[in-house]
Order: sequence, then structure tokens, then C-alpha cells
Amino acid sequence: MRVLVCGAGVAGLTTAWWLGRHGWDVLLVDRDEQPRDAAHLLDVGGAGYDVLDRMGVLPTLNARRRHIPAIVYVDQDGGTLATVSYLATATLLRGRLLTIMLGDLEAALIAALPSRVQVLRGVEVKAVEDGDGPMRVKLSDGSVHATDALIGADGLHSTVRRLVFGPDRLYVRPLGQHCSTFLFRDDDLGRRLGTELKVLSLADRQAGFSRTADGRIAAFLVHRGDRSPTDPVAEVRDRCAGMGWVVDRALAHCPENLHHAPVSQVELATWHVGRTVLVGDAAAAVSALAGHGASLALLGAFRLADSLVRSVDLRTGMAAYQQGLLPTVRQVQRAGRRAAGWVAPTTRWQIAIRDAVPALSGSA
Repeated sequence: MRVLVCGAGVAGLTTAWWLGRHGWDVLLVDRDEQPRDAAHLLDVGGAGYDVLDRMGVLPTLNARRRHIPAIVYVDQDGGTLATVSYLATATLLRGRLLTIMLGDLEAALIAALPSRVQVLRGVEVKAVEDGDGPMRVKLSDGSVHATDALIGADGLHSTVRRLVFGPDRLYVRPLGQHCSTFLFRDDDLGRRLGTELKVLSLADRQAGFSRTADGRIAAFLVHRGDRSPTDPVAEVRDRCAGMGWVVDRALAHCPENLHHAPVSQVELATWHVGRTVLVGDAAAAVSALAGHGASLALLGAFRLADSLVRSVDLRTGMAAYQQGLLPTVRQVQRAGRRAAGWVAPTTRWQIAIRDAVPALSGSA
């Protein structure tokens, strides 16, 4: 079988790995010329962790994992309000928890790809023909590829979804916040932050910082807002300036290529049309605030590949994959919508409850 996978993120790489392992010929394409930098910190736990274990990549990932002892919630002067132990979370998951930078996870998956997977970078899907005979997928470099199936793993604003399913406005649901992530080097600030993930939460805004393995600082900022700005850097500086603690100092390092995106979910009635199927955020983004995106991407990729390989035909496999995974996705999406209301709340009673929860779950 021949398959074209669009998107070399966690979902696309994992799907390509499993299908290649099963003997399928896979062409994996991605619009970016180079793999991503470290990007941001994430947790992979539970079923997602089990997928990595089955792929045999955990020894490689363990060398790059971040050993963060706790999440520390601070006030505007940097004083500790509450500490939540990472060990407690790991214990609940029976040790099945990996904390790692996104770029390190993707690098390990790229290195593990089987020989049947061909990777083509700097291109994206421009047109799809799904009539009689093999599908024909045209890429931005002008090449046309005959394939038995097309898998869209190209994220929240999926090109494959737009071409085959329709425009984003039909499926992308903004949750009222924007999230920004960037990396910078500030050795003095890094020493002050220590080994923990530290978070400052105010009305309508949140900022968090942690050190990477190479000594840089990974920043994430969340603020309320309904519209995507024309100048994301100016928007973030305007919305988050004056928060206190070390936020203004970090904003001085904000790069021009800042990753700034609305916190959104994707909701579709079906994840497959004809011989095209979606996986990861392209199918069912749960939002940057839900906290399970990477785990669901890994699990969804494994389930999709397994269903395609086991089923009598492609369409049956695509339907079985969605039916099996949809209840889990819907549950996490509900949790993500609740989280969006508490990360940057607006009312005093919400702020009071949000600030009390860490203190109740950890130690001040």
C-alpha cells in the first residue's frame, strides 16, 4: 500500500513510523524546510507513553527528558504561593510520564523512521483528486503523487482538511485566548528560575518559564483575546507587560518569529472523506491548555495505523479508528474547555478559586 502523510509533527511522524513498520510505502511531506527547534515543554503520559514504549524510542528520549521536580506558582514579586509536585503526577501514572521539549520528541521520532518512509520537506499539498483509480495528490513543487490514501496530520490549521473537508471556520472553535511560546537565553534569569516550572497567573493573563537542557529558557504566555493580531509580538508585549516578577525581562527577548496562535479546538462530525483521513490536531485539536495534545497525537496515530492495517479496506479502517478514539477525544476536549475558563479568568470569584486550587493540591 502507498500512503502520503502530510505533516511531520508528532502525529504524522508516528503514523508514518507504524505504517512503515507494517510494510507500507510512506511519503511524509512537511511545509517546513527544517525540523522544529525545541519549541515548548510538554508532558506525555498514559497511553501516549505506552505508544513510545512500543516504538522502542524511550531510551533515546530518556536522555533528553526534563527532570522537573515541581510546578511553582508565584506572585507578582516572585514569592511562592504554592508548589505542586511532578512526582505525585508520575506516581498516579505509575511512572508512565515523560516531560520533554517538543523538538526533542520530534527529533527522536524522525531518527527512528523505518527505511520505507521517504521524507520530503519544504512542500505542502496543493490539490487532491479522489476519483476512480489511485488518488492523485499535487504538491507545491509541482510534483503529482499517486497514492492509495492521504493522511492529514498537518495541525490545527490543516491544509488537507481545508482542501478536502472545507474551510477552517466550519470546524475550528476559538476558546477566547491566545498562547505564545518562545525560547531565549538569559543565564542570570535561568539561575534564578532554578529547576522548577514557574507560573504567574493574573486576571486575563498567565506566564510560565522553565529551563531547557541546553540552558535556554522556554517561555509560554496566555492572554485573553478574540481576534488574531496583525503584529503578534506587539500584541503580546502590550497584553503581558507590567505583570510583575520576571515577565517584562522575558518580553525583551521576544523574537520576531514568535509562535502566537489562538487557543482553539477542532470539531468534525467525521475524520475521513473518501480515502482521506485526519489525525492529531487536524482531526480533533483539544487546545494548548488541555495538556494532552501530544499523548492524543501518539495514541491517535497508533490507532489509525493499526485500524488501516487490520481492516479489510481503507474506509472501514478509517471508520473504526474514529469510532474507537472519539470518546477519549471528546472527554479531553471538555476538560480543555473548562481549563480555558480557569487559566485566564475574568471574575474575582474565579480568580480566588483558581489561586486556591494549587495551594490545596500542593504545599505552600
